[in-house]
Amino acid sequence: MNDLQQMAFNIYIDSASFENDFKPMSEEAIAQKMRNEGHETSSSSINRWKNKFEWNKALENKITLAMSENKELKNIIQKSSLQTTVKNTKVDIERNNMIIAGSYEIMERELTRLINDQKQNGKLKSKEDIELFKFIATLSTQRHDKMLDRLALIPPESVSGDELISRLMDVTIDVEVEEDTQE
Repeated sequence: MNDLQQMAFNIYIDSASFENDFKPMSEEAIAQKMRNEGHETSSSSINRWKNKFEWNKALENKITLAMSENKELKNIIQKSSLQTTVKNTKVDIERNNMIIAGSYEIMERELTRLINDQKQNGKLKSKEDIELFKFIATLSTQRHDKMLDRLALIPPESVSGDELISRLMDVTIDVEVEEDTQE
């Protein structure tokens, strides 16, 4: 998730509490709250993110965590949530890389055709073709920049989240208590 999606997710999860029977805010209420804080978003975007990143599963995990007193179960649920978030982000990056590669391929073909037409006919393409080419170039470049930004936000540890959680679970703390012996 990017920063905006993460912010919406946090509002969604934090709004569900024991006091309101774990009923989260509506997409419209989340969008309005974010707009009040100066962020551009809509309820339809929030709904897409909610479905894409499976926020309902995270909410179910929160409810289970709140109701459970079993520490091992809580750790398993938290570990599962982390794995899901990392997996969804990696899939999103992979899919966007395929889209970027496809758009570059289209641009390369169109540019080659444009150059060949110009050499043969000595004239430029129509204004619509040039606008289409410009649109594809701008779209794919902006998308690539956004994906690089998102990739930069993923810490290297998230790739080996299982190992990190496993190590944290194995940590033991030894406490030495000096006994005060009074005779």
